[in-house]
Amino acid sequence: MKPPLPLLLAALLTAPPLPAAELALDNQWQINPYRARRVDYTPFPLLSWQGEQLYIDGDEAGWLAYQDSNRQLKLKGWWFDRRYDRHDGADHAMRQLNNRRTTLMAAVSYQHITPYGALFAQLAADTLGQSDGMVVTLSWTGYHQTGALTWLPAAGVDWEDARLTRYYYGIAADEARRSGLTGYRPGAALTPWLQMAWQYRFSERWQGFAAGRVNWLDSEVRHSPMVEKSLSYSFDLGLSYHF
Repeated sequence: MKPPLPLLLAALLTAPPLPAAELALDNQWQINPYRARRVDYTPFPLLSWQGEQLYIDGDEAGWLAYQDSNRQLKLKGWWFDRRYDRHDGADHAMRQLNNRRTTLMAAVSYQHITPYGALFAQLAADTLGQSDGMVVTLSWTGYHQTGALTWLPAAGVDWEDARLTRYYYGIAADEARRSGLTGYRPGAALTPWLQMAWQYRFSERWQGFAAGRVNWLDSEVRHSPMVEKSLSYSFDLGLSYHF
């Protein structure tokens, strides 16, 4: 999952102009579906800045190819943070598998603001050759504000091609021989998800934010010998400062 800050900023396009820059500290917990021993916890700083055409938004940066009050077209790169570290495997067999690494995605995205929320579409592809896979995302984000509290419900679906699912959830022949696990070659996967994000303004410059997301895993993922869950989750909690 991407950190919530980019989602919050994207959903607030119809709000008053954003400050020139924003710095945040995000704490993220990911409960992955792998047969692994621990929850991934990552604290990291996030920078958000927007010029006339270039922008940085957390783990995403790129070019605003087109923007008006309701529409936005971006060409960008963003960090795809899915991974598996074999040292975290829950048993001996899982610790014999290869690592699955994060990667840099190149993407084109389009967002349209309607009276009923923001509609978003994105096509992304692996640029580092980890999987050479692609991800297509379609989503809706709502926007509601009560005093200093803003909450943003979101729903969407991610389609991942077979190359990406095979890299992250497949088991190659050499891994099967080492581990004793059954070889597995999944196809493309469709993952529906729901997310809720909150943003609370403490003052003109200070804001707190939180988000939670749940993913319903496709059978192509669930049937992998690497996987023991049918759902995956992520949670974020952080604080941001507007310059």
